[in-house]
Amino acid sequence: MKRGRYRNLPVKNKLRLIIMSTVSAALGLACLAILAYDQVAFRDEMRNDLGVLAEILGSNSTAALTFGDQRASEELLQGLKAKRHIVGAVIYSAEGKPVAAYWRDPRSQAVAPPIRPGGDWFENREFLLFKNIRLNGQVIGTVYLESDLGELRERLRSFAWIVLAILLGTSLLALMLFSRLQKVVSDPIAHL
Repeated sequence: MKRGRYRNLPVKNKLRLIIMSTVSAALGLACLAILAYDQVAFRDEMRNDLGVLAEILGSNSTAALTFGDQRASEELLQGLKAKRHIVGAVIYSAEGKPVAAYWRDPRSQAVAPPIRPGGDWFENREFLLFKNIRLNGQVIGTVYLESDLGELRERLRSFAWIVLAILLGTSLLALMLFSRLQKVVSDPIAHL
């Protein structure tokens, strides 16, 4: 913006422009910080929840893996139907071969991914997790979980609308307050 453009504005309009720009910038940065914090916190919550679920699946599948009971492993994974964000799950043997698999959409004919070292990460539109299944300190298998990020995206959209409404409402309130209080500042300057 050129300085000459605002040079001929009355003092009260210059003050209004300066104050509203400052308030809008501060509110915008605060809202972005809140959005970023919420997304990071929700991702951490997702990571913890999926880790707990993998731990439960792992401990409940030790007997099935020990005795080679594929049917029990498949029944265990079918319980994931209640978790609508789980896209897929696989239980692998100690040798890395899939023992049982669950896919939310059975028509997808998804293939079990190759085993990776234990860990979790966000990839495209999914959150992926591999967790070793241990019995007496020995790895007897691996659990793979895949969760979609639809809930995270929906939360971001909803939260963004709420933050935008708060930002607009607060800016409007600041403008109304400034319009009422500007005479206190502009009148003494105008008399000078």
